Amino acid sequence: TAISDDENALFYNPAGLAEVSAFSIGLINPIMEVSESTIDLYNDSEDIDTDDSGQVADLLRDYIGEHQHARVSLFPHVGFPVAQCGVMIGYLGQATLDAEVRNPAWPEADTSYIADHGPLAGVGGRIASSNIRIGATVKYINRESLDEVYTATDIADDDFEDQFEDDLQNGSDLALDLGVLYTLPFNWPGKTHIGLTVQNLPEMDFGDAQDQQTQTNIGFALEKSISKFKLLGALDYRDLTHEIGEDDDIPKRLHMGLELQLPKILSVRAGLNQGYLTYGLTLDFWIIKLDLASYSEEVGAHAGQREDRRYVGQLTIGW
Repeated sequence: TAISDDENALFYNPAGLAEVSAFSIGLINPIMEVSESTIDLYNDSEDIDTDDSGQVADLLRDYIGEHQHARVSLFPHVGFPVAQCGVMIGYLGQATLDAEVRNPAWPEADTSYIADHGPLAGVGGRIASSNIRIGATVKYINRESLDEVYTATDIADDDFEDQFEDDLQNGSDLALDLGVLYTLPFNWPGKTHIGLTVQNLPEMDFGDAQDQQTQTNIGFALEKSISKFKLLGALDYRDLTHEIGEDDDIPKRLHMGLELQLPKILSVRAGLNQGYLTYGLTLDFWIIKLDLASYSEEVGAHAGQREDRRYVGQLTIGW
């Protein structure tokens, strides 16, 4: 929230777009994300007849109580400066699948699926010559979603894909994200930033599809150059007003990390997400960039209850 300064600012804090000072473009930048349990489930599914409800039931039974997660995303975009502001325009396509297998006697998958696509445009600028930057993102999202329970018989049925599509609910809506960034007027122990973002104004109403609540995030970041290296530290508290989810657990809303930028093509990172270890790296070859990371998401009622380890990678072609 306090350090976004590229296309990611559209999603985290549009005030960071004020730092866009040159033309940039992301032609192809797919993200693939999958949980550790889902990798195991997929590998095991290769060894069974998925048209046999008995074999499907046995497979699901092995994963009772384990969370399943997968996400794919694509966001081609272009950024450029206009007057004293930075502008970013892109088109988002994203699909996320989550599931929990329950009922050992006759396993069933409690399934949630959300697929979004639509244009986003943002602008950020500095207020006069001050240390304050402000920005806004406008987005029009088309959403398909479902929240259904599927039995082994459903999954093994030849018409399961048709049933899945019939269960999808559709909707679309327009919303605004607003952000502000303030850089403290001193550089000790380094350059310090404070960011605040209010997302989804007003609450996004997708009709029969799953709605998206308004969310307020605050972040702190510290930048320090050490010889030829650059060190970044960041701390976010997400959902200040506790609009997302049904719990008030504070550690679940905490996200923090450190990034070390080496002089050439490599950046390495480590941190804590909801109390769980995260780590990752970036290899940046100018036109081609590879990002790899692993993190854990808390899928229980409070931090430390149910860890879901995930792996994510992104290949970006652009400049």
